[in-house]
Amino acid sequence: MALLLAPGCQTSPLTVTVPHIERFRVAKSTATPLVIDRALSDRAEEFARQRSHSQTWRGSGLSMEPLIPADAWIVTETIPYEALEIGQVVLFNRSPGRRVAHALVKKTRDGWITVGVNNRQIADSTRVTRRNYLGVVTAAFIAEP
Repeated sequence: MALLLAPGCQTSPLTVTVPHIERFRVAKSTATPLVIDRALSDRAEEFARQRSHSQTWRGSGLSMEPLIPADAWIVTETIPYEALEIGQVVLFNRSPGRRVAHALVKKTRDGWITVGVNNRQIADSTRVTRRNYLGVVTAAFIAEP
């Protein structure tokens, strides 16, 4: 799925992509938050097992809404750093213990500049480099009311 962003910190519109997004309709009266979370987690794990170099992660935070809500499960695939492209959503270590999934905006000699979809006017101060890059977000599993 792609989301077109209007100009912000970039000079032209940016298409942000997550290749596979599954949305699940949930009848809240029949499923507890724990049951919903477990179902999304199981589906994400199943998806990751079918691909090499993939991992699942639990999302949090609002910076990638509406593309990826805070409670989504995501799957990342480790592709070579050299193969990264503008518009991809990547997971990286911002600081010890703090992982962030944001969109690639521009490659510089100091690393990739990233932004959140929901806060695209403000570029992240941490650049994505070979050292802190964890993978490209290839799927998201989302519960919808």
